This record gives sequence, structure tokens and C-alpha cells, in this order.
Amino acid sequence: MADTSGESPAQIAGPAVAWPLGDLAVAGLLFVVLGWGWRHRADPALDPHAWPGYLMGLGGALAMLAVVGFSLRKRARAGRVPVARWYNVHILLGLFGAAAVVIHARFAWGSINSSFALAAAVLVAASGLIARYLLVPARRSGNRLMLALVERWHYLHVPPLVVLVPAVLVHVYMAHAY
Repeated sequence: MADTSGESPAQIAGPAVAWPLGDLAVAGLLFVVLGWGWRHRADPALDPHAWPGYLMGLGGALAMLAVVGFSLRKRARAGRVPVARWYNVHILLGLFGAAAVVIHARFAWGSINSSFALAAAVLVAASGLIARYLLVPARRSGNRLMLALVERWHYLHVPPLVVLVPAVLVHVYMAHAY
């Protein structure tokens, strides 16, 4: 087991945006997935009440719930998987989980609870992208103003996640109860 107690806050925050080709590849794949979902949004197989569409929503919700693993790993003193790897998995699960939720919703607003869940998923993903491309480099720069923003960033990222979990539970319950 690797001991991470000696890691600096910059290392715990995740890797620097050092491999733009990797980010471009992920963005390209994400746009392909969203494009496919947009093109097939009226397909009966992706109906949220049919199994493929239901599993798309369930998989997206579980992926977005799994992103909490990064927060838990960040606070652990030791672990087999480096924090930087957890950070990358956190980003991928957050992005593709949100994409699966949007495809499950057929790119449209539905009932109040499903709209809450959709909006929360999109806000969590958007605030995560802000952290990836603005806040992590700011933390590495040492700029005091940017560091103050970094310290308050979780107020933007965590509340939509806290809304997302009960909204998804209510959405799933309502979809099966009615």
C-alpha cells in the first residue's frame, strides 16, 4: 500500500491538465455518445420505461454516485490506488454518468422530480469541468485570490450532488409507483 500522507495539496487535487490529447479524446468520445443519443432520442429502445432506456438512466445515476469514491479516497491516508488515478476516474464517471442521464431523459425536461435530477446531474458535471480547467491550475499557481476561490469551490459542486441523490431516488420511486 502506498502512503499518501506525504502528498501535497496540489497532488491531492489531482493531476495537472498536462495531456490535452487525452482530454480531447474524452471530449470527442463524449460528443459522439451525446450525438448518438440525440440522433436516437425518439427510438423506442431508449424509452426510459423500456429496459435499455431504464438501464441507461440507472447506469448514469450509479456512475454519478460512484464519483463519491474520489472524495473518500482523498481523505484516506493510504491506499493502493493513487489519488490522481481516482481523480481521473471521478471525472470520467461524472461526465459519462451525466451523459447517460441526459440520454435517458431524451434531452428533454419531464416531470418535476426528473427535471430536478436532470438539472442536478448537469450542474454537477458543469461544476466539475470548472474545477478541472480553472481551479486546479489556479491552485497550482499559488495566486491568493484564486486560492480563495478554490477553498470555496465545493459550495458550487457539492449542493447539486446532494440534490441529485434524493431527486434520483424520488424519480425512480415515482416511475415505478405510477
